[in-house]
Amino acid sequence: MRLTLPPLAAPIALTAALALASVGASAGELTFQGVTFTTSFSGNVLTLEIDAAHPTGDWATATTLGALGIKDVGTFDSAILSAAPAGASGWSLNNNELSANGCDSGGNPIRTLCAFGSHVSLSDDMVFKFTFTGGAQDFTSPFLKVAFYNGDGTQKVGSLLSQTIPAIPEPASYGLLLAGLGLVGLLARRKA
Repeated sequence: MRLTLPPLAAPIALTAALALASVGASAGELTFQGVTFTTSFSGNVLTLEIDAAHPTGDWATATTLGALGIKDVGTFDSAILSAAPAGASGWSLNNNELSANGCDSGGNPIRTLCAFGSHVSLSDDMVFKFTFTGGAQDFTSPFLKVAFYNGDGTQKVGSLLSQTIPAIPEPASYGLLLAGLGLVGLLARRKA
């Protein structure tokens, strides 16, 4: 049996499909001292985008990113930095906490990840992707630490960011999805 949707049902079906596509991933956002941190995830990949072209406050003189730490992402056996902005391709990962001294303080091998290496110039659209294996990840509200540095990369600028990036709730997406699917079902039933 072939189902042909009436003219009104096509936009509804498209709306439902778009809503369904947005349900597969979630995102969180935090803006602090002129820098916006956005996390999103799909499967076992956590994406962190940092928009840092114009830092303010005690980060106003920062020009580079030297390290970042992520924790409260559930458990994992291993992780790799699967994508990074230009200049961060040689970054290393370990299971230590990021502190004022960098990624060299106490570790927790199943809950903490610290990334560091050559300093990366601050800009907008700095994207880091971390791929996790094993364990049970939960990326809905990762705790993020970030260390910014001055022009020659020798002195930390301002305080470390040390905050949870809360998930952005998407109740409208779920409502739209359910309404669209309900209408498509109703129209298909009437057609049959």
